[in-house]
Amino acid sequence: MAARLNLVSASAGKRLGAWLIDKIPPAVLMLAAYAASIPAVLQAAASGSASAAGSAVGGLFLWIGLASLLSLAYTVWLWGWEATTGKTPGNLVLGLRTANEDGHAAGWGAVFLRGLIIAVGGLVLAVGAIVVVVSNVWDRNHKRQGWHDKVAKTLVLDVSQGRDPLTTGGLYGPAAFAPEGTDAHAGFAGAASLGQHPHGASPVEAAPQPSGVISAIPGFGADAVPAPVAAPVAPAAGAIAVPPPAPVPGDQSTREAAPSYALAMAGPAAAGTPAAGTAAGVASAGEHPDEEFAATLVRASGTQAGPLTLTFDDGRDVVLETTALIGRNPAAAAGEDIDQLIDFADMGRSVSKTHVLLRVDGPTVWVTDRNSTNGTAVTGADGIRRQLAPGEPVAAAPGATVEFGDRSFTIGAA
Repeated sequence: MAARLNLVSASAGKRLGAWLIDKIPPAVLMLAAYAASIPAVLQAAASGSASAAGSAVGGLFLWIGLASLLSLAYTVWLWGWEATTGKTPGNLVLGLRTANEDGHAAGWGAVFLRGLIIAVGGLVLAVGAIVVVVSNVWDRNHKRQGWHDKVAKTLVLDVSQGRDPLTTGGLYGPAAFAPEGTDAHAGFAGAASLGQHPHGASPVEAAPQPSGVISAIPGFGADAVPAPVAAPVAPAAGAIAVPPPAPVPGDQSTREAAPSYALAMAGPAAAGTPAAGTAAGVASAGEHPDEEFAATLVRASGTQAGPLTLTFDDGRDVVLETTALIGRNPAAAAGEDIDQLIDFADMGRSVSKTHVLLRVDGPTVWVTDRNSTNGTAVTGADGIRRQLAPGEPVAAAPGATVEFGDRSFTIGAA
């Protein structure tokens, strides 16, 4: 789907620019009032006539009063427009929207309150109002809210870079984002009440696998049915057998974890490429395949040419070390040794607190979903997209894109 699903907080520069544009009409009206009346006042003063001076001053107040009334009417109109649609002239020009913390219309009270705080700030210093408008630069929560937004519980979003929540179902997205074949409206309502994103991970796109390498993992959607596998066979010479992955710590998903199928990779590898392999394992009735058969994983080998970097969809770059956890507030499990904790503020809350684990192995990054609510997928440079089953690592080379929830990052060289 071409639509952007992520939400982007507006920068301080755009917020200030939009606010200044909104102030242009009242400023123009007042300048017009002075331009229409000041020449008469100056002429009356030069003539020395008291009656002419009084008439000129009366004209000045008349023009200023008319400009003030028009400015007041504009202010009330602007107030209602922003309260109900999130739009102002400045917001339209710079691609911004004002919303409440749920991503819906902010409402008359919230917009009045944030405007009042800006006006009070303007009384403190000549530039006090400007300081309040750009005060989101001091917000520790990834510069989401200025002081006036925190009090009014509002957000200013850049819809030219991300999704417009006011027209797409709020912070959590529309029910139409739900996978086909599910009760979209029911799922959305439940997710909203839990503070979670309503839609699950996208269905796995079928893609041809390299000859001789068995790496397919059954999907875990509501309609996914495990395909039958061949009868168990002994691993061929050269196969590397490892035990099935242990339960994954982190966020508990509302979905069931995908059934994990054992893989056996047989034969030697040539130039770092796995040789032909065979699928191993079929469990007896009522048993999970992992309870009887071990999985076989062939890890990439080689020497990393240089450090790897993660480029997130919001433009943030992070140099990747040996191991990293990514999420809204990632935390390592007890006894787990992690080099980096990369926090990623996602206003749509599609990203779990501890969403994905990354491990660097030479030029390869092994990506593991930490039982997240909205899933993880890897799209390689070849365009093939692979959905991750919780706890099962998938190799990603530089140039690959990793989608976690509604957000994504690309792996590249630093």
